[in-house]
Amino acid sequence: MVKEQLPEVELYSIGPKEADHAAPLLTAEAVESIKSGEAFGMALVEEGEVRAAACARLLPENEAVLEILSLYVAPAFRRRALGGTLLELLEETMNATDGGLRWVTAAFLPGTEGVEPLLTKAGFRMEQDEQVISWQLPVADLAGSPLLTRPASAPAGCSLHTLEELPDYCLRQLVPELTENGVNDLTAAEMRQALQNSSYILLDQKNQPKACAIFSKAGEDGVYLSQFFTTAGNAAAAMAVLQAGGKALLAQLPGETVLEISTLTASSARLVQKLIPSSQAAYLTRAVLELAAP
Repeated sequence: MVKEQLPEVELYSIGPKEADHAAPLLTAEAVESIKSGEAFGMALVEEGEVRAAACARLLPENEAVLEILSLYVAPAFRRRALGGTLLELLEETMNATDGGLRWVTAAFLPGTEGVEPLLTKAGFRMEQDEQVISWQLPVADLAGSPLLTRPASAPAGCSLHTLEELPDYCLRQLVPELTENGVNDLTAAEMRQALQNSSYILLDQKNQPKACAIFSKAGEDGVYLSQFFTTAGNAAAAMAVLQAGGKALLAQLPGETVLEISTLTASSARLVQKLIPSSQAAYLTRAVLELAAP
């Protein structure tokens, strides 16, 4: 791997205390991952201004794999070799892992400005991820969709709550219960970073979570379904939280706001097609860099 010649810049580490300040150049997921200690970030500073930032983490299930969560260069400073931040990031990580790193991966939507040329130049190969599909549509398209027009109500004995309605102590109590239901990446802090009035949790009479649909911001003009789950495939519970969230998004956001929903299974993809038929599908591109064997 050939190191790219960078302009005269300074490279700084982004830790938990600095994560919020780097938020304009990092995704919400990246910021929360840095704050929780699951990932690390690097910022490129030129003339006293942060002009590029990156965030990555070692996969918990395989620490030989580095996953790039976010890589961004401010538009006004692109095509000036600042993308070399990526190479600096890899070097720092390889030093920190004593050569144990074998692969670097990144997933992104086809057509994302500047990402594929940058990663290709860095030696990544591009693969289409056949399992992960990103569905996108303007929020205005929710109006009249089966998601919002089909009859739906909370199951007997259950109640719907927005994230704003739930106090912090309740959210902290929910985290281990959500983990038991397969949601192990949702912290109380991440829930507070989500769209409070558009995200819903369905609780039963014992305040146990039966379903949730949590939406988060994606840049300035987008939102995405950051967390969704139901217990035991409860279709009524799923419809209750999705419909409540969809109605809230339609009422609270500009119609041109882009809603993104990622699906990992064929059944969830069919559900999106059925409930929101106007959504457009795009397979994510996965970039993979295989490093030299130690």
